[in-house]
Amino acid sequence: MLNIAIDGPAGAGKSTVAKTVAKDLGLIYLDTGAMYRATAYYALQQGIAVTDEEAVKTMLDDMSMDIKYEDGAQQIYVNGINTTPYLREHYMSKAASDISALPPVRYKMVELQRGFAKTHDVVLDGRDIGTFVLPQANCKFYMTATPEERATRRYKELIEKGQNVDYDTLLKDIMQRDYNDSHREVAPLKQADDADFVDTTAMSIEDVVAHIKEVVHIKTKPHKEEPVSTDKGISAKRAKKIKKYYQPQKSFAFYRFLRVIMRPMQAIFWPTKVVNRDNGLGVEGNAVYTCNHYSKVDTFIPCFALFKREAHILAKHELFKVPIAGWFLHKMGAIPVRRGEADIDAVKSVLKVLKDGKKLLIFPEGTRNKEGSQEMSEFKTGTARFAIRTKSPIVPMLYYTSPKLFKRNYLYIGEPFTLEEFYGARTPEQMHLATEKVRERMDETRRLCNEYVANLKKKGKKAKK
Repeated sequence: MLNIAIDGPAGAGKSTVAKTVAKDLGLIYLDTGAMYRATAYYALQQGIAVTDEEAVKTMLDDMSMDIKYEDGAQQIYVNGINTTPYLREHYMSKAASDISALPPVRYKMVELQRGFAKTHDVVLDGRDIGTFVLPQANCKFYMTATPEERATRRYKELIEKGQNVDYDTLLKDIMQRDYNDSHREVAPLKQADDADFVDTTAMSIEDVVAHIKEVVHIKTKPHKEEPVSTDKGISAKRAKKIKKYYQPQKSFAFYRFLRVIMRPMQAIFWPTKVVNRDNGLGVEGNAVYTCNHYSKVDTFIPCFALFKREAHILAKHELFKVPIAGWFLHKMGAIPVRRGEADIDAVKSVLKVLKDGKKLLIFPEGTRNKEGSQEMSEFKTGTARFAIRTKSPIVPMLYYTSPKLFKRNYLYIGEPFTLEEFYGARTPEQMHLATEKVRERMDETRRLCNEYVANLKKKGKKAKK
């Protein structure tokens, strides 16, 4: 049997994704959350408090649950009553969270879910599918998003249904539910060790579904099956070539040659003074170098200035579709990443580079600042996640302004720091707190950079006088 487990907190989009994946792969979608909601609904209809463990336990002794598929949709009958039409009311979320924390309810539902999975190819979503319900599932995923993003999604969903809801109340409920689910005594919400982590904050439903289907395909395909392209408009042959660029470059002789040839040219055409170079050169072993990003040129300046032997840069996947550019980036040690997706290949390559004691240049915004302003956009959590998993120090760097031909510019390197207080962290909340620390240190580097340039200008004015 093929069992796919999708876990995560409320509002991460698990149900929508699970239903779509099941439909696309021809599997049965078992709505485990609805099973708990149905149990809670039945309890409320019987006048039983969903937090009263003894009363609920007695109720379960006489409760039967049948899962049927009518016109392709799952219907849950409790003691002959179809509870499905009532399960998505707002108050049911809190009731389901409360009743699911009761051990007797957990064991009852798990018994039903395991029995169903033994005889069907299914997709299940919930809080503890991969860790408790189906620990032997073929494919496991942990989906999440920031509490604010999940509250916004829920708010829009309810408003579209014509319900009058308050955003702040929804956010508070989601955060409280996260706490309840992750601190309950039986099978708390957590990521399974072998689950694929998917942060959906900046991803569309289509992107998440495509990623999950790709992972399932990889894990279940025959070993001799030829790889196929997952990018529209790219041939399988070209996809293979792109795929090989995920393999770390073994020889960096070309990079060292290029550095010798191009660094003097860069100094002439894009003169850039590197301030506090020792901060960047003094880090021994692995390190994550973070920098703002204005143009294609500014990608290579810190490499030529700081990485003498070899360079590793996280670059967008689209650049590798161009034969010459793809070959060139490969020789530069660049790692392609699909933006907006949970790119497993890119993550593995990044972790290998850092675990091998090497250095990585990454742009925490995930894209270029095309406006040319000093203001940085929202940071992605990847920087913090990589630094935490590999215990790598972070070296913050900032360009004073966008590099321009023959115009003096400055690359200011701040003090290296670590995320040591977050080592071992796994929850989305911890990752976002760690990302905030990265943002704070980059903002501090910006302040110091501006002060440095301002002082230079003052000295220049005095010299002229």
